[in-house]
Parts: sequence; C-alpha cells; structure tokens
Amino acid sequence: MDLIVSDVEDIIKISEALSSMTRVNILKLIANEEKSITELSEELHMTKGNVSSQVALLVSSGLVEVRYTEGNKGLKKLIRSKYSKIVISLLSDDSLQEPGK
Repeated sequence: MDLIVSDVEDIIKISEALSSMTRVNILKLIANEEKSITELSEELHMTKGNVSSQVALLVSSGLVEVRYTEGNKGLKKLIRSKYSKIVISLLSDDSLQEPGK
C-alpha cells in the first residue's frame, strides 16, 4: 500500500520520522517481512533498547504496525511496515484529485 502525504502537518510528521538513518534502515529491513526487535537489533548492530525507541517513533508517526506473538520468554514484538511507498506531495489534496494536473 502507498502513502501519499500532502497535508503540511502530515509532511512534517513523516519527515521527522524519516530524518534518522536508523529509522529509514528499519523501514527498509521490514519492507518485505515483519521482524522482531531482536532481529532488527542484530541486523543494525544496535541495542534492543535503542531499536525499540526508534520503532516507537515510527509507530507514533503511523508508518509501522506492531503485533505481539508468543516467544520463548513471553511475548515477542513483531514490527511490519504499513506502506511499501511513501510519497510527499507539495500539491494540495485538491490538486492531486484533479485529472491532468
């Protein structure tokens, strides 16, 4: 699914979420398959706490979804991307809907 953002407040929110190399790398890693915090921390060579904080920012921006499943030691958090493509448009919503623009 694609996300097209044209509202100024939404552009700022999404831009802030994408302003970190770590968060962009997380989005790239989960673009095709969901991953756990442990898997992401291993692939990014970062602590689970740091990855979890970055994921929380992505969740609050609406770019990722989290689900919980049974793990070896309790619940395991799985993260997946909500969108395969993010488009930031500087045109108004009305301009996006008008044919020929």
